[in-house]
Amino acid sequence: MTERADLVLVSDSLFTGLADKPEPGYVAVSGNVITSVGPKEEADAWIGPDTVVRDFGGALITAGFHDNHTFFTGSVLITLGLDLSGCGSWEEALESVKTYAAGLPEGSDIYGHGWPGEAWGEEPPQAPLDEVFPGRAVALFNAERSYCWMNAKAMEKYRFTPDACHPEAVAELLRELASDKEQMARKFTDFGAMLAKRGVTSIKDIAFDDYLGMLDILESLEKEGRLGVRVNFCSQPNSRPIDFAFGERCTADYQGDFLRFQGYKLMTDGIIADFTGDLLEPYANDAATTNRKPVDYGKVRQAALEADRRSFKVCIHAEGDAAVRQAVGILEECREQSGTKLRHSIANLELTHPDDLQRMGQADIVAEVYSQILLMNDSEESAYMREFAGEEREGNFYNYGTMRREGVVVTMGTDLPLMYPSVPDSLYAVTARKFADGSPEGGWHKENGLSMAEVLKAWTISGAYHNGLEDKTGTLEPGKYADIAVLNRDLFQTPEEEWRDAKVIFTLLHGRIVHDKG
Repeated sequence: MTERADLVLVSDSLFTGLADKPEPGYVAVSGNVITSVGPKEEADAWIGPDTVVRDFGGALITAGFHDNHTFFTGSVLITLGLDLSGCGSWEEALESVKTYAAGLPEGSDIYGHGWPGEAWGEEPPQAPLDEVFPGRAVALFNAERSYCWMNAKAMEKYRFTPDACHPEAVAELLRELASDKEQMARKFTDFGAMLAKRGVTSIKDIAFDDYLGMLDILESLEKEGRLGVRVNFCSQPNSRPIDFAFGERCTADYQGDFLRFQGYKLMTDGIIADFTGDLLEPYANDAATTNRKPVDYGKVRQAALEADRRSFKVCIHAEGDAAVRQAVGILEECREQSGTKLRHSIANLELTHPDDLQRMGQADIVAEVYSQILLMNDSEESAYMREFAGEEREGNFYNYGTMRREGVVVTMGTDLPLMYPSVPDSLYAVTARKFADGSPEGGWHKENGLSMAEVLKAWTISGAYHNGLEDKTGTLEPGKYADIAVLNRDLFQTPEEEWRDAKVIFTLLHGRIVHDKG
């Protein structure tokens, strides 16, 4: 007699990840594990008097999504302190800050977020903050995350400046925030709930140095059953040299299915759009430079080889094609040193040369791409790629199609909070190859895109593979953990202009419902 399941999910569109198209089917779940997957007409065999049955009609059931590049600590800044998004001017915002500050403990620092820099049309002056709060640090981040309105006390204490407020620069502030254990536990609980609403059940999270001392918070949340996402974490050396002793402790203590150490992330170049991405040939709009901020690749190479020698996985950030070439060469050396046991990766890969993608495939180097990034451009006309790289190189941006053809394992990430995970948006950018306004007709360099099935697999089984969990998550198969997402329509049967309207309506993590729109 067939064992009865605790939960049975049924749909006319079940995408297991083992084939390229969905079929009518069911998933049976007992406890935290998938016990059976099969044709829809066989679901009744798993249904008993106590079985909960959810028939999703034509909605798309798939494995839970994995965001392979997030910054939880960076996302904290977006919701930090007072919400200033409704203020029409800096003067109005200052009055709101005064009222807010009066309700805080005396002498405590003052934080805020969300003031609309573009709407204000000017950078707010420092002097009023110095005058009103001479002895308290004030840091107020704009909605665009490009500027922090702050006073002299904050600059002195946290050692960053208003126009250099990216996560790497504000590490001192983040470390202080992390010391408030209760606040950070609430923030991470909210973070997990937000991801659940997007169908994300697993992440690879990047944090500075020793995870800013927050691992005990995540460990407590896991023990309490309140860790709302599987956290594969990676250390990015920032305020101190690479800490191998920390990695050894994490390797011993964090190899579970909810908290797992994934090695180190190393930085190389910056951003092509501000001339700090490292290019093989000069910029089209500045023929005098290939990079205004030179990179010490020797230092990166030394760190990567030592990490590899110690059996730590390495992720190298590289945006421009010269940086990608250097990163490939470094990881090829790692392969020669230790073989293919470590699943090293390159993150970002905005502009690449096809020769280096071939080398990535041959060396089994995983790609971590920011698949929604095309939508950060309003239109093809306003996109920056041709202006900075020229018409000939434009076709080498976001070249996921060549990655696939060369055998590179492609995973999807968001660099959250740069973007928030949306598989429908990812499909629109990668499969339709459209900008935010729907241009151009027929797609932008569509040969560089991926099929819908390939995108879904990149969000699921490829991410699981990169983090060593492919035997436990990433596809809908008996014996794997019940990490499942349901979108409210069958995207395979939906016109591409409607893809971005799709929403996640149900998310299961380890057999537990963490999001349910009913």
